[in-house]
This record gives sequence, C-alpha cells and structure tokens, in this order.
Amino acid sequence: MSMKKMFFAVSVVVCMAFLTACHPFRFINSFLVEESTNDPVVESAAEQRREDLSGYGYRALKSDEERRIYSILDVCLEDGNAPHFAVDNDGTTDYVSDVLEMYKSDHPEVFWIDDSYGYEYITYATYTEINLLLSVKGDELADARETFERTVDEIIGAMPEGLSDYEKELYINDTLISRCEYDTTAAEKEKPVGNAQNAYGALVEGKAVCEGYARAFQLLCSCAQIDCVPINGTCEGSDSAMDGNHIWDAVCLDNEWYYVDPTWNDFKPEDADYVLTDIEKHLYFNVTTEQIKKDHTINPVYGGEGEADFYNAFIPDCTAETYNYFHYSIPLLSDLDDCEDLQSSLVYAAAAGKGSFAFRISGSLDYDDTVTKIIDSYAANWFAGCNAVNDGSHQLSDACMVYAYEQMNVAAFSLDYR
Repeated sequence: MSMKKMFFAVSVVVCMAFLTACHPFRFINSFLVEESTNDPVVESAAEQRREDLSGYGYRALKSDEERRIYSILDVCLEDGNAPHFAVDNDGTTDYVSDVLEMYKSDHPEVFWIDDSYGYEYITYATYTEINLLLSVKGDELADARETFERTVDEIIGAMPEGLSDYEKELYINDTLISRCEYDTTAAEKEKPVGNAQNAYGALVEGKAVCEGYARAFQLLCSCAQIDCVPINGTCEGSDSAMDGNHIWDAVCLDNEWYYVDPTWNDFKPEDADYVLTDIEKHLYFNVTTEQIKKDHTINPVYGGEGEADFYNAFIPDCTAETYNYFHYSIPLLSDLDDCEDLQSSLVYAAAAGKGSFAFRISGSLDYDDTVTKIIDSYAANWFAGCNAVNDGSHQLSDACMVYAYEQMNVAAFSLDYR
C-alpha cells in the first residue's frame, strides 16, 4: 500500500536576518529582494508548452497560476532539471503539492522527483520561492533514464503483434506482476524508500509499493496506446496492515472505463501450501465501480468536495463488464452435460502445458452443487478426454486439483502432468 508522502517545507520571512549560515536550505536571493526571480527563458517555454498540454491532471487544475506551475514543472523535468520558481504570497503555496501530484498523475515516466520531501520553499515579503527536489540528478540521472527507457522498450517490444487493446492490457498486467514483487520493507517505513513509489522501482529494480505498480502499469498502457489514469484512495485489506492510502488504475477500452489494481493482482499467499491459479492474478482486472468499492475507497477529485491526502485528476464511472477478466477470458459453464466449449478449452490449456485452468460457473447453476459434482465425477471424465487427445508429454495426472472461488462464481483446476 502507498505511504503518505511527507513534503518538508520551511518558511523564512525577510525580517529574519539573524538566521545563521547553518540553515539547511540555500537562500535564493538576498532578504532585501522584493521581486521574484523567475527565469524568463523557462517562463517563455512553459507558456508555449501550455498550448499542447492535455493530460487529465492538467485539465483538473482550477486556475491559471496552477497551470503555470504545472507547465514549468513539465519544461524543467523533461530536461532533468530541478525547477525553481516564484509564486505570490496569496495562498499559492497551499496547493503546490497538489499541482505536483497532478503533474505526476500525467507523467509516470518521471521517476526522479524526490518522494521523501518533494520540495522546499522560502518565503520573502511579497513572494515565495519554490524549489523542487530531485532524488537523482546529473550523470546518474542520465544513466538511470537510459536504463529505464531501455527496459520499457524491451517490455513493449516483447509484446506479441496483432493484440487487441484488452490483450495488450492483459499482457501488461501479467508481465508487471511477474517481474515485480511488493516491497514490504518499504511499505513499513514512514517515509518512501528508494524507488519503491515509482515506475523505475517496479520495472528496473523489480520491487515497489502500490504507487510503483500503478505508475508502471499506467506508463506501459500509455506506450501501448491505451488510455489509463491513476486512482488515489484507501483500501481495507484482509488484515489491518493492508489498510491505508492506496493507488491503482483505471483503463478505457472501447470507450468504457474499468478499474484494475495491479498491486492486488500480485497476490502472494502466506500459506506455503497455497496453490496459485490464473484467478489470483486477475482478481482486480477490469472491475466495476461497485466491485472496487467493496474494499477500496476512492478519494475526491481535485477541486471537488471532500478532503484527502491525495486527490484524483479524474474519476471514471466504471459500469461495463464486457472486458472483465472473468467475463471475457475464461469459458462459461452453464450445463454440466453440455459443455463441449469448456472441454475444448481445457484440452488446449493442457496441450500448452498450462499450470492452471479457470472457468466461470453460470448464475443459473447452484454453485456448491456444481463444484461438488465436478469434484466427484466430471473432472475425472474431462481429464480423461484431454489425455485421449493430447500426446504423452501433456498427459494430465491424478494430482490435478479443483479450487473454488465462490465469491466470483469461478473455479479452477491446478494442472499436473505425468
């Protein structure tokens, strides 16, 4: 789960000339300066950039001053520089952190913002100087960006050709959770640790908390031309340790939105004897608002009603079920005595050497009764049918097991071979 970021700030008024040189922040100008020192080159570039900015985070901003700050961040961070800029003493500093979050929601590829402190500021008589802090800079940043971009290119380059947007998203989900593990050590810290909260941590280092998963998923979807936005909120896990701030994603397929939580799809059982199937890594793959709200709470949109640690740039209403994993990717069992499609799918799964095979049980059937009949007799008959078709290297053994997931009306076989 994501930890709340702590933005460390200091306010220094012009009359405090008695402060010594041991003060932790560099003073931008003399205490007597009364006019801001914004870089005119950056300001001009930022003004031009605003004509092309269109992300959900940018569109969520409410004032021209917020949009100015966002565009300065965009110009400087693209070049790997730490932006510094002045804002009027009119309450603007109260929402700089929100503008920064809106920027990050549009730019998951920018992993070098310091998540521990965010920025520092110094207040003068008529304006405040803002200094964004970076976690890495210079040659080290250049090398990290090269490694990061190469990794992203490799992942996208390995994606099979001719996939639909749904299949691309499925590839991204499965690839991400296969190469990243949840960083429990970082999650237990009060402040962010290393790259645990960004896409670099998830994709290059292979360890992240929920924000790293969400940013990486969003970035890969963007590379695959799939509209995707991060969603901030809170969650209620199976135990209190999983409760707290959380971030996941929403994707748009065929003009309809779905929620996907790649962190919770990376299910790791505590029981060493627990057998994972295809069900666990797709539990939160393209679910509705109603489904996600069973254990997730969505934070307010920026500028709307309500308060939260982190706001959302955009909150879609997810009602479609077409591309929910359990509706789209696994066969439906609606009649135990007439299920040729399911048996054919099982044959193909065994022929491909799959480790598991999942299917959905129709709501018209009694779930418990159906699972009992499958265990008692039908499964053995289906396995025998597979073995009659497939060759010796894909013969199913007696060690195959049936697993029930009644809450989703699905079941799965773990497939074991002779």
